[in-house]
Amino acid sequence: MGQSTRFTLAAGAGESLTTYTFGTHTAKHTFCRVCGITSFYTPRSNPDGVAVTAACVDPGTLAHVEYRHADGRNWEKWFSRSDISDFSKPKAPPPPPPPPNATRVGDLSFGV
Repeated sequence: MGQSTRFTLAAGAGESLTTYTFGTHTAKHTFCRVCGITSFYTPRSNPDGVAVTAACVDPGTLAHVEYRHADGRNWEKWFSRSDISDFSKPKAPPPPPPPPNATRVGDLSFGV
């Protein structure tokens, strides 16, 4: 799962795709018009993300692929315990360093 803002299709790729929605129309399932594979989709449970079928990605395009077993029968419970939506959120910047004359106590900094 990745950030939808970082996902782009190659030029012309959209000509072979069609999108199916239902219910709230939040989830968007995108299929190949030729073979029917789900190329990618925007999940209802994580609309900021996009899940891509690894078989649809050119070799060498991704630096890391992680496969996880999902419990489809108990999806809501499984999703609430997973960290999968974190993959579609921008990484928070690191906190600024403490001032040079600071004394650290646990996670608190006090200037002197």
